[in-house]
Amino acid sequence: MKHFDLLENRHHVKEYSTEIPPKELIEKSLWEAWKTTPSKNNGMPYKIFVLGPDQPTRKRLVWEMVRQNHADAEIRAVDRGEAIITEGGRPNPYYEHIRFNPYLFCIHAQPREPNEFYEQQVKLGMFYDQAWPSQVDNFMDTTAVEVGMFIQNLSSYLLEKEIDVSYTSCFFRDIKKWHKIGLTYADYRPIVLMTAGYHKKYRKDMAYVKYGKKKDIKPEYEDMIQWI
Repeated sequence: MKHFDLLENRHHVKEYSTEIPPKELIEKSLWEAWKTTPSKNNGMPYKIFVLGPDQPTRKRLVWEMVRQNHADAEIRAVDRGEAIITEGGRPNPYYEHIRFNPYLFCIHAQPREPNEFYEQQVKLGMFYDQAWPSQVDNFMDTTAVEVGMFIQNLSSYLLEKEIDVSYTSCFFRDIKKWHKIGLTYADYRPIVLMTAGYHKKYRKDMAYVKYGKKKDIKPEYEDMIQWI
């Protein structure tokens, strides 16, 4: 398939198949994304933690972080008068892909030492903010953009191999909350979660039947793009 068609036909996965994509295809896609994703100063100030098929307990804990964050956000929205109904803590069905999946990628911030080229610049007085834990939040905007490019590349390489992908950014940012429930593999705040596998059901399969396809649309192209 052409690159456009691969991305155009990607859909959010509601439920993954129990069939597990070969680990070597996942590793190849990760390497391809690492090789081709640009980064400021070649720093890549983030780290990808891969939870494979043998990590159901940690996946459940990550899902708990997502579920509780969603419930808390709803309650706060109701209190502010910005929402009139709440699921009352009932798990959102669109988050099930975080709990049940062959592969879960947890992408977190990660300070990085400069490479040999930029190390010379540091010796000449350059401030290399990506190396300092105290600066993680200050360069988060840049890191988030770079992570977005990485997961877009990773998605493309996985889709080429007929492996479906989905994402969420609905979770607690405070890494201390992750550590508190036993998710101690990362030292810095999470940025995005991504899952991969073979789909059994897409979100659209449920949403379109219930609400109709024409109601689940993007803003118009003309509203998004403005030439100045």
